Amino acid sequence: MKSILRRELGSPLLLGLVGTLFIALGSLAVGWLGPGSNVRGWPIIQSLRGNDLLVHISTFVVIGAGLLLVIAWLKLGSAMRRNPADALKRVVVTSVVWALPLAVAVPLYSRDLFAYVGQGRLMAGGFNPYVDGISAIQGWFNIGVDPMWANAKTPYGPVYLAIEEATVTISGDSPIVAVALFRLIAIVSALAIAFYAYRLARMRQIDPGKVLWLVLASPVVMFNFVVAGHNDALMLALLIAGMYYALRRHPIIAILLVTASVGVKPIAVLALPIIGIIWAGQNRTLRSTVKYWVMTVVISGAVLGALGFALGIGFGWVLTLATPGSVSHWYAPVNILAIAVGGAFGAFGLDGEMPANIVKFVAIGAMVVVVAWVMLTKRTFDPLMRLALAFTATVILSPVIHPWYAAWCIILFAIVGIREGLATHLAVSASIFFACVSIAEGMDISDAVQGDILGYVIRTVFITGGGIALIIAYCIHEELSVKLIVQRLRSYRERRAIQKLNRAAAGGSVKPRTSV
Repeated sequence: MKSILRRELGSPLLLGLVGTLFIALGSLAVGWLGPGSNVRGWPIIQSLRGNDLLVHISTFVVIGAGLLLVIAWLKLGSAMRRNPADALKRVVVTSVVWALPLAVAVPLYSRDLFAYVGQGRLMAGGFNPYVDGISAIQGWFNIGVDPMWANAKTPYGPVYLAIEEATVTISGDSPIVAVALFRLIAIVSALAIAFYAYRLARMRQIDPGKVLWLVLASPVVMFNFVVAGHNDALMLALLIAGMYYALRRHPIIAILLVTASVGVKPIAVLALPIIGIIWAGQNRTLRSTVKYWVMTVVISGAVLGALGFALGIGFGWVLTLATPGSVSHWYAPVNILAIAVGGAFGAFGLDGEMPANIVKFVAIGAMVVVVAWVMLTKRTFDPLMRLALAFTATVILSPVIHPWYAAWCIILFAIVGIREGLATHLAVSASIFFACVSIAEGMDISDAVQGDILGYVIRTVFITGGGIALIIAYCIHEELSVKLIVQRLRSYRERRAIQKLNRAAAGGSVKPRTSV
């Protein structure tokens, strides 16, 4: 009996539930609320936020609970590998249980939900979000929008602007109701991602349990789609659904779904050429591929143009694609290189700003080249692999890598099918890293707590140390070492070389089932 109790107390489901419950409880004290929100006057909220000691404690509760959820996710993956028979049921049930407390938590990890409210009010007030920033509406600050984006033009497409306007209209004057509705949209979208990821996995004979472990149960998804409610969830849901129907040979449905995805976030435009490639078929030529690309772009452009005209905002989003690029992240490879180059020039008394900007422009050029190669190469690539590579190149070669951008790549590679071994280890390590980056996002705390340098240092060490410890623990559990990784890379290259020789000997007649 004691052993059973001990096993259940240490089960991934229960560990993760404890983590998500404490995230929800801690969010009452440090989750984001608008300065003018009447929720601040609720007795429990007022009591928690009015006591600096309780706020300090709550910051550590949220951080520790977030790390506990990551541990539970890793344990879930290990349990699924030990017992693959019930892996699919386990991951679905566990994900739903974890998500329930997070669905009612006060927003954490991002303030974008409040930006959606502000943009919806812009639309409802007759403004054009491609021309006017949120600061154009009266009382914008009280909504809870990050002042950094007060004057920024929206980078979202017309589909999401229409959703924002409808949501704000339905919710009336209550930002809290609007925030809840936007989060509900993101949660339903996350479920849709899981649904179509499952169907793609079954279609492509990939382990659906492992796919959903990366797509649905991942703490990166829990933090950024369930708690933070990012509209990237809707963009990915429409995009992945479009890929499913494209592979099922329903190109028009696929185009309309991906067009809707572009209408949420324009980065989804990378999927349109993939539809053209699938539509052109296995025996496509450059001429036939271009023909289907043109047809795809014409249909998509017509739909987006009609919607933009109906909303009175046109194609303004095309000119505002650089809005998120106005910030940089310390962990983005391009940003690291730009800072290093700029610092090197500065060390010699020269202006380092221009060289740093040149590095960023070169990276953008490299991004265009890589994406073009992915789309144009005649190599036998799985079309979903082309899509995953295009998105990954776009993210890695950008100075801006939000954690939810990483979710794009992890989810897309998951539906491609991540092999056991090094590929899985990279996906897991990336998930741990970006989960910790999400946890490190700022919280809604008082100036007194914010200005406590010691508390800030301890929180930073806690998150950094926790993330490093988790990655090391994972490597130890998987018996990974640098030497072993190098050996596996060499073995992989040798296998690839043998496969090429075999294909050459067979006259190139053997092609992967999904390659186009």
